[in-house]
Amino acid sequence: MAWVAGDQLQGGKYTIEKELRRGRFGITYLVKNKNGDRQIIKTLDVSSLISMDPLDRDSLETRFCREAVILTFCKHQYIVQFAEFFKEAEHWCLVMEYVAGVILDDLPLPLPEKDALDYIQQIGEALTVVHENNLIHGDVRPENIILRVREGIPEAVLVDFDFVHGESDYNSMAGPPNEKTRGFRSPELHTRNSDLTGTSDIYSLAATLYVLLTGKKPVDVKERIIDNVHLVQPQQINPKITDHVNKAILMGMEIKPEKRPKSVIEWLKQIEKPSKFDFKFFWNWHIWNWDKNLPLWTLVISAIAAFGTLLSGMAGWIPIFKVQPDNPPLHAPNPMPTKKPYN
Repeated sequence: MAWVAGDQLQGGKYTIEKELRRGRFGITYLVKNKNGDRQIIKTLDVSSLISMDPLDRDSLETRFCREAVILTFCKHQYIVQFAEFFKEAEHWCLVMEYVAGVILDDLPLPLPEKDALDYIQQIGEALTVVHENNLIHGDVRPENIILRVREGIPEAVLVDFDFVHGESDYNSMAGPPNEKTRGFRSPELHTRNSDLTGTSDIYSLAATLYVLLTGKKPVDVKERIIDNVHLVQPQQINPKITDHVNKAILMGMEIKPEKRPKSVIEWLKQIEKPSKFDFKFFWNWHIWNWDKNLPLWTLVISAIAAFGTLLSGMAGWIPIFKVQPDNPPLHAPNPMPTKKPYN
């Protein structure tokens, strides 16, 4: 049974204002506490739990309880803050700060590249804190990012940590994507008992940037694998996207985890604006993309070889390349002055 406006929890400590959203297994409410401050309460949907397999239900309840502990450790200005955890009748409840703002998914898209990169940089910082605690968010997408203004500066805040899990430990609720998660989840997030690392969140973060800059969802990874559907490059949809950002998105959305950057920090460096000629960026990109750029490398190597051959040929007819003889020719003037005879 869901709560309605006016219902009170914890003996009047919290009063329900309205239901904000209903997910696959949970409900989120906007509430007011005794001080009149707005907060968020998340709870599991009991009606959904009843229809579940007992093992899956226990796993879901355990994971929900873990979210309170997780948020206690993951403190950051770009992460929604935890308040308290309690049980009301048969409902476990998680109380969090109310982030007043706009869901990133509701903004008119595409965004200017600078704005999109600012928000992605902030969420990347938040994910770095999550990963430092050996956890994976598992559900990074525009709908789980709220844009708020603090001290006149817009900032992105990562919310919805109910799918968070530890590395090498995927939740038992893995399955086909729903319409909301389609396009954002890496292959590992579709399979039970997958070995997960921060690269799974990198895929989702890159897919989020894809949406912010194109206004289009990328094709779901299962369609890429099973149906061999091509991932359209974001720059093909929005030509204003710069080359290095386009490449960074594709790098982050590689199907094989080992081909993605090893950390969020490493991936964030790829979306930074390179200098006029950044040799390191050039080298890293072409080494990472060696198989796709093999014709380019062949052309470069051939050009170098041809240039060397040209230089050796020029040596025969350009004076500066000629080797000077050790002895001067017979007709050359004597470099030493001739002694005058004595009178």
